[in-house]
Amino acid sequence: MQKHISKMQFFAVSLMLFSMFFGAGNFIFPPMLGKEAGTNVYEATMFFCLTGVILPILGIAAISLSKSMDELVNRAGVIFGMTFTILIYITIGPAFAIPRAANMPFEVSLAPFIDPNNKFLWLCFYSFIYFGINYIICVNKSTMIDTLGKYLTPIMLILLVLLFLAGVINPIGDFNAPTGEYATHPVSKGFLEGYQTMDALASLIFATVIINSMRSLGVKNEKAIFSLTIKSGILAGAILACVYMMLGFLGASSSTKFMEATNGAALLSNITDYLFGNFGRIVLGAIFLLACLTTTVGLISSASDFFSKFTPKIKYSAWCIIWSFLSFCVATIGLDSIIKYSIPVLYIIYPITIMYIILSLINGIIQSSSLIYRSCIYLAAFLGIINSLDTTCDIQIKYITYIISRLPFYEQNLGWIVPEAVCFIITYAIFLIRKKNIEV
Repeated sequence: MQKHISKMQFFAVSLMLFSMFFGAGNFIFPPMLGKEAGTNVYEATMFFCLTGVILPILGIAAISLSKSMDELVNRAGVIFGMTFTILIYITIGPAFAIPRAANMPFEVSLAPFIDPNNKFLWLCFYSFIYFGINYIICVNKSTMIDTLGKYLTPIMLILLVLLFLAGVINPIGDFNAPTGEYATHPVSKGFLEGYQTMDALASLIFATVIINSMRSLGVKNEKAIFSLTIKSGILAGAILACVYMMLGFLGASSSTKFMEATNGAALLSNITDYLFGNFGRIVLGAIFLLACLTTTVGLISSASDFFSKFTPKIKYSAWCIIWSFLSFCVATIGLDSIIKYSIPVLYIIYPITIMYIILSLINGIIQSSSLIYRSCIYLAAFLGIINSLDTTCDIQIKYITYIISRLPFYEQNLGWIVPEAVCFIITYAIFLIRKKNIEV
């Protein structure tokens, strides 16, 4: 049974993994983080990478250990598992990730030249054309988009390195003093900002692609697949972390120059224009357009495939229309609004995702215990909902919110950490006692 692959094959898998988490929509967050974190950019970016890089890699490892996403999420109950899976598809689909990626090229290369009073109309026109092209590619299942993606990833990477080097050689400005929560809690703020990449959510779905790639190369041993996944993940994650660090640096160095920028796309556009002029901005926008197209086509296709399996009367092509139309509607509200409305959902879904990943990685000692999985996962969902309603929607539930708001790290939107640790310790102790009694 084959347990090894060649160095070239290993590099190819690592590059594919990097490409999957290199979605152009994620570029907008590190520059904005750098702008707001200022002199605290390095620690903030480091913890941004914890949730934006390391957690997605662990997510893929978790699925490789569990054999499939269904096998993992159903350990907390079939109904909850299906609900969670649907929520992930909607979150990284038409609700947030797809329209966000579609907005990115518009904000970088078109918005700077448009009269603000006419921006909405132009955004609607652009989004209609964009998702029309998306639909055509999805229903035809063209291999062109996969081929395009193979070349676009290294081109984008080269452009970003050149942008970074230009920013180092010709500094835009000095690092500003940190603002907002980056001044008081840069670590937790950076950690939470990593939620916005949504890569940990996507990793649970995309993991199957990586695992099947390993098997197609002849690796059948499950331990070898897990080991190679971790190793390729480390290489891909290292490259991704370097990209995020470079973008964070550019954002921090421009914090005194472009103070009016309200999102990372506008900031990145201003930085590119400052360093390379309008031509550079247009070239970068064109590359982002094609790269975002590969991302959104992949997301719409995978979501349509998933839902068509459960709805025999609604075919794949019909789901492509549904997802494209819904994504178009959301895209027209603008990038700032999409980011704003995604935060409450991410505050709910990310603690659940993190607990699923952690429990999967230690499943060897908890043996898929229903007690542990259900207790920890349901508690994460409950705490996430209460925290999200309170901090993002200003909705408090009498007594419950008051009690939970007294938890450690609650002010940093991480109040779920200590209760989850306590819940795991208690349920694991009960699990061991039950196991001992059965053996006796």
